[in-house]
Amino acid sequence: MEKSSRLFLWYYATSQLKLKYRHTYLGFVWNFIEPALFLIVLSFIFSVVNNMDITDFAVYLFAGLLPWRYFEQTVNLCQDSIATGDWLLKKMYVSPIILPITKWLIATMDFMIAFVVLLFLLTFLKESWTIHLIVLPLSMIPWALLGLGLGLILSVLYTFFRDIKPIVQMFLMFTFFSSPILIKIDVFSGLFQESILRFHPLTYFAALFQKPIYYSAWPNLIDWVFSFTTGIISLAVGYFLINHYRNKFYYYL
Repeated sequence: MEKSSRLFLWYYATSQLKLKYRHTYLGFVWNFIEPALFLIVLSFIFSVVNNMDITDFAVYLFAGLLPWRYFEQTVNLCQDSIATGDWLLKKMYVSPIILPITKWLIATMDFMIAFVVLLFLLTFLKESWTIHLIVLPLSMIPWALLGLGLGLILSVLYTFFRDIKPIVQMFLMFTFFSSPILIKIDVFSGLFQESILRFHPLTYFAALFQKPIYYSAWPNLIDWVFSFTTGIISLAVGYFLINHYRNKFYYYL
């Protein structure tokens, strides 16, 4: 990315953040309240499904829900970023990739706020803290790569096919409810559902947070290799698609 593009990205992302919170007070405070309420509600409901103590399940849920919500928000924000930023592309000579990256930066900032809030709640829920938690910053990188990569891919597809949005929403919902974020694998011990959860692609990504936080263990090598490889591939594909079709965007905006 050229220096001029990097400078524009910085100023554009800053302006978008200011616009997001302009003339609002509860809007900014809601970033602290909403993740806490979301965690409390789901913990209460699914602790019964998992037959677990609500405090213990809240820790388990925190470990998988936090990175998932970051990933989901990134995908949703990036998806229509190019289409809704048509006014900018038509008036200024900027790379279309600036638009989804800006949305990704906004989602990253929201994640950092949510992480602080939920980490504060975790101090009251988790009985002991272990050295395994030091890998959490590294654990976030594959999620960020995957979210931005799929966001870039979908931003290209949405520009040409505007009706993919409900399909993406259904896919995200299916992925979420079929993964071990809400339901522990142990619940289905010896059943066919256990195999589905163990080989679910999201299981490897979730393990990067669940093992250090809930199980007090290090993620396995396969967890790191699969998640980083998948994230890098998705980012490479998204970058290629944007650069390959960038000249055709203007005919569809």
